[in-house]
Amino acid sequence: MKWRVLPLLVLLACGHWTELDEVECPPQGTALTYDNWASGFFGTWCNSCHSVNVEDRNGAPRAYVFDNYDQVFALRDRIFLRSAAANDTMPPGPDDPPEEERDRLAEWIACGAPLTQAE
Repeated sequence: MKWRVLPLLVLLACGHWTELDEVECPPQGTALTYDNWASGFFGTWCNSCHSVNVEDRNGAPRAYVFDNYDQVFALRDRIFLRSAAANDTMPPGPDDPPEEERDRLAEWIACGAPLTQAE
């Protein structure tokens, strides 16, 4: 009987997790681009561990590098699952991005993670 309760307890202990398909790009699109927003987000919140130039990556896997747009774009689904909207396992704290920044990350990725503003 105890083994049947454990999975339920694990589910109850978990908070809300946001899937990418739960976030819609606004009908007018997003003003957020890599150039005007996401580059700064990754520089502030991620690259102290996820940069190729960092000696102490604090356990960050070598395959997860966010130094440029192409690297971020290739990993955008994984980044979303770890850091966007209600997903807050990265960065591991204690100083985490505020909820508003995580929501902006979710919007940016949901809108296709644009590099620059469309003309």
